[in-house]
Amino acid sequence: MKILRYSLMFLVALLLSIGCTISTQDGFKKEPAKLEPITEKLGKYAFPIPSNFIRKDDLSMVYENKNIVRAYLVYVGRAKTQRLINFFDKYMSKSGWNKELFIAGEDTVLAYSRENQLIVIKIQQTFNSTILKILLTTK
Repeated sequence: MKILRYSLMFLVALLLSIGCTISTQDGFKKEPAKLEPITEKLGKYAFPIPSNFIRKDDLSMVYENKNIVRAYLVYVGRAKTQRLINFFDKYMSKSGWNKELFIAGEDTVLAYSRENQLIVIKIQQTFNSTILKILLTTK
């Protein structure tokens, strides 16, 4: 009788934990109805990122010396490529950035400049997420 009770309690606990895991994963996978901008600032660089994207510091590199910043940043979130292109075109121009480059293919590459600053954005779609790889450099 005790074995049956413990087995039943284990099964219920297992099902509850699986249900919580699935709902957490589904929440991460959903693309928001609207991409809201947040401003990222590194040195003299200020640029918009969709608020549902999280910077992966373990995959990113930032070099800063005497107010000079160079960086390779990786963000992970969820959004369709076309929505991201529209997002960056809209909010980068609002922040004073001019579009320099657009390359569409398996991955999409966008580049924006402001004065001597250059931001290159690579959009990659994976099975369950979207990866933004962003290079901050100069022209």
